[in-house]
Amino acid sequence: MAETTADFNADVVIIGGGIAGLATAYYLSQKQHLQIILLEKESIPNPNNSSYGDERMYRRMYSNEYLSELQEESLKEWKTLETQHDCQLLRQNGLLFYGEAWDEETIEGSIPGARRVMEKKGIPFEALNAEQLQQRWRMRPKPDFIGLFESTSGMVWSTKAIELFRSQAETNGVSIHTGEETVSLNVTISGSVEVKTQSGNIFIAKQVVLTAGPWTNDLLSSFTDPLNLEIWPMLWGHYRVEETLRDQFPQWFCFQQEKPDSNDGGLYYGFPCHTPETSLIKVGIDWCPPELRSKTMSTFVREPDSELAQLLDQFLRNNWDGIKECVGLYFSPYTMTKDTLFVLDRLPGYPQISLFTGGSGQAFKFTPLLGKLLAELVLDQPPSFDLSPLSASRECVKPLSTVSA
Repeated sequence: MAETTADFNADVVIIGGGIAGLATAYYLSQKQHLQIILLEKESIPNPNNSSYGDERMYRRMYSNEYLSELQEESLKEWKTLETQHDCQLLRQNGLLFYGEAWDEETIEGSIPGARRVMEKKGIPFEALNAEQLQQRWRMRPKPDFIGLFESTSGMVWSTKAIELFRSQAETNGVSIHTGEETVSLNVTISGSVEVKTQSGNIFIAKQVVLTAGPWTNDLLSSFTDPLNLEIWPMLWGHYRVEETLRDQFPQWFCFQQEKPDSNDGGLYYGFPCHTPETSLIKVGIDWCPPELRSKTMSTFVREPDSELAQLLDQFLRNNWDGIKECVGLYFSPYTMTKDTLFVLDRLPGYPQISLFTGGSGQAFKFTPLLGKLLAELVLDQPPSFDLSPLSASRECVKPLSTVSA
């Protein structure tokens, strides 16, 4: 294979300017003498990314103990960022898990599983019955509903976090190229990585970090087998609520069993109002019917599905007081793994390529730690947190062509 003349040379090229790519750029940029280039196909922030929006949840209330521990370490990093840069990135307002208490795990865990982990780890929480739920919030729980309230949870100001990582990375010398769509990767005979973009530019890097979210497999397919990932269009949006009740909405997640006869996945979530100017809550669903899932962004549909929109609307009006009109719905692409854990690893067979993918809609809250861990991979440093559950070689994410029958 012939060497290619590059338009740009770098120590590290990061592909994808979402939150994971920006955080990686930030942590790498703290190392001296590294030439770092970040490529983003659209703008930053990109409204078509899964990390788009003003707020994302953070919590330690997990059925998976590993994720709870990952969050604890991530919160330390978030708070360090707030201190170092004199800004507020987190808002602690608590989180309510409520609904049915069947002991089966969903993509967000379960109420019994979360309780077991919190009890084991000594995380403070309140257990509530249906009557207590109704007394505390303007909701209409079913008689068999129970709840867990973790007061130390809250939200990440996601737009602020994106801007912080971007501005600090640029201040530290990272060259950010927006409107630069990567179309192919290739490992040269010298072991470097050639990155070609739609505009015709060629970047040669010693190391590449692939943080392209739902576009990951499209890029992997240009030189190797894609991973076993699915892209789910996840519905979310904003609803106006009655002004007198704007302070009565907690941050919440509702667990209900799937209802196959109505295509209702049963999992819903919501955020409180967070600005004095508007009485808006962010709400969404946390499932996707199989027929809407895809393997590539080339078939991803941006228009929100009308049946899912109706299910969300019915749920809100049946379960919460004060719901008024919908003021906008969106489909965001979530890259899902079979076990809903991320992939954060070197690409098998390609030690010069590190990647993060399979965020499964829950990665944002871990961003500082994920960026730090990706930087450690690039720098060949021992990981500061156990990465073995996030291996790119685990069975459920191996390329389908290599998985034994």
